[in-house]
Amino acid sequence: ARPPPTITRRPRRTARVQPQCHVRWWLLAGIGLVESGHARSGGSASAKWNGIARPPIYGPQLDGKHGFAAIGDTDRGLLDHDKKWDRAVGPLQFLPSTWRTWGGTDRHGRIRDPQDIRAAAVAAAGYLCAGGSDLSQPQGMATAVYSYNHSFDYVRLVLSVAARYAGLNPDALGVNRLPHDKPAAKKHHPAATASP
Repeated sequence: ARPPPTITRRPRRTARVQPQCHVRWWLLAGIGLVESGHARSGGSASAKWNGIARPPIYGPQLDGKHGFAAIGDTDRGLLDHDKKWDRAVGPLQFLPSTWRTWGGTDRHGRIRDPQDIRAAAVAAAGYLCAGGSDLSQPQGMATAVYSYNHSFDYVRLVLSVAARYAGLNPDALGVNRLPHDKPAAKKHHPAATASP
């Protein structure tokens, strides 16, 4: 599988602002595949897809059930259409509160659409780079992806997928040296649950 053409290059804005970060397109593609299958449920498989998920992609309600954290509404339902609980939004599954920080605004001052895979890829790149790690190195990648979702199993999966896109053996990205989540503590949290 190949990622959508909209995320096959390093986001220029991130490269200009944080050149020392070295985020790779294939790392973003790994997150995009794991989080939403590159927005497949949002229409990305269509030849006429314009990069915006339609129908919109929403994660489950974060109501404290089924292993999810309980996160009350932070956006009055504006981004996730839920006024009681937060839900991750868009192809790269940001929480509304995190999207407000990393999604940015358009030239009219409006919050960018988290369903737009281009805006989501740039936001994810900025988020991954915020920790100051050099993402050209396996340890830096692992640390950044762990900040995106606090699960070692998630990091292993993302880096394995990213390695496939890059044409590398996953061990070249240190996947074989990463721990697994402890069974008692294993919980899936949506991407970008808190700003670094």
